[in-house]
Amino acid sequence: MLSSPLPDYRLAANQTNKGRAQAQAQAQAQRKSSSNSTNSSERRHALTSPEARAAAAARGDQPGRSSSISDTTNSSGLTAVTSSDIPPPAELSNPFASRHGRRCLRDASLPYPLPCDLTEIHRQTLRTMLLCQVFSGPICSPAFDVKPPKRVLEVGCGTGFWSVMCHRHFAQKGFTSISFTGLDIAPLAPLMDSEDDMNWRFVQHDLRRVPLPFRDEEFSLIMSKDMSLVTPQSGLQQELIDEYIRILKPGGTLEIWDGDHSLRMLLPHSPPSTKQDESGSEDKEQVRTNAMGTYTMTSQTPLAAPQNQFLQDFNGWVAKALEKRQLTPMPCTLFRPMLLQESDNLSEIDTRRLAIPLGEVRWEREGVGGAVTSGINGKGKESDRKLLTAGQAALRRTALMTVVQFIESLEPLLREASGKEQDEWDRWQGNMMNDLLKHNGTSWGECLEVGSWWARKRPKKS
Repeated sequence: MLSSPLPDYRLAANQTNKGRAQAQAQAQAQRKSSSNSTNSSERRHALTSPEARAAAAARGDQPGRSSSISDTTNSSGLTAVTSSDIPPPAELSNPFASRHGRRCLRDASLPYPLPCDLTEIHRQTLRTMLLCQVFSGPICSPAFDVKPPKRVLEVGCGTGFWSVMCHRHFAQKGFTSISFTGLDIAPLAPLMDSEDDMNWRFVQHDLRRVPLPFRDEEFSLIMSKDMSLVTPQSGLQQELIDEYIRILKPGGTLEIWDGDHSLRMLLPHSPPSTKQDESGSEDKEQVRTNAMGTYTMTSQTPLAAPQNQFLQDFNGWVAKALEKRQLTPMPCTLFRPMLLQESDNLSEIDTRRLAIPLGEVRWEREGVGGAVTSGINGKGKESDRKLLTAGQAALRRTALMTVVQFIESLEPLLREASGKEQDEWDRWQGNMMNDLLKHNGTSWGECLEVGSWWARKRPKKS
């Protein structure tokens, strides 16, 4: 149970004309008062430049308007929804506070452990791009291979970058009329002025408040991406699954993207065969996976604790820190059972899990050990040996950067869990970055594990 009542963000969904007019008048007054030292052309540039929009997203406001404006739509049809009928609570009007030199969510009762500043936004954007690359697009479910979704909800949208990627994916196929909705407790999503044909709205809402502020059967696709650090191991997870099923159309798809926060090590093994059946046809998904230098994870994939001492330290500290907040460091084991227990409501449940090595792996290069070994004295055949292409090396470097930046973002929690003083932590972190980034400290096979889980809502019984 929470010790204090939560602000009601659902008021954001129903705004009156009077409230909008008051908010617009208030925004105009603020713009007028700030124009003394800036001429109109300079002001327009400051409000519309990409740099200004990025900085505004990091601050949590919308470029060129007050944060109290509600339900206002620009020429592109992009809508931001917030509450302005009544004076907003502090958590809504100013949801951020500075902690440990980083901008964080003000509400200390939230389990979310990461900051909300530009550095963390950059990491999350990089991670989304990485996942879209290894999953060959913004959606893994085959449900929309032919016909696109009509209404899409991105849960915990942040800046809405995944929605932009999804919009561009379908726009390239000629589908530009999809409606996108982003839901988040913090107003990080910018106006996306560059996406002139994107139908977007933002709804500010605390996921701990259910029901969610949407109608029954409103969406044909719901994406829940990297939400394992938002929802604690409590009844909330089940409540949210129930809510997703409620607001999903019959035949609609729920998709979950996430990854484990503790790191493991891939042991030497050959990737799965690309031959899918007796006819000899190739599994195109596996072909792409192999081409990217990633590994499909199955129940037979050999894994072990990392050899790297810094990652061993991190694993112990992150497990301790997250469990204190009722968060799990290994969420990938939970999603499939969570969907399977909803088999009365969900069908076509499937998953795809990948391991992305964090650098050049010595057993790939040498062809030594495990299933790869087929020569004499532990030496594999020349064909077993693997040299990374430039693209594979770049992808693995990106995965490594997201891991290092994740450790940096969790510094306050990890330092507390480790018991280190600031100078001790600084030395550890400097040595860790030097080892991982300069000396290929992940050459034993340490990897980033990510996954996608999806299911379709069963049609109504007649």
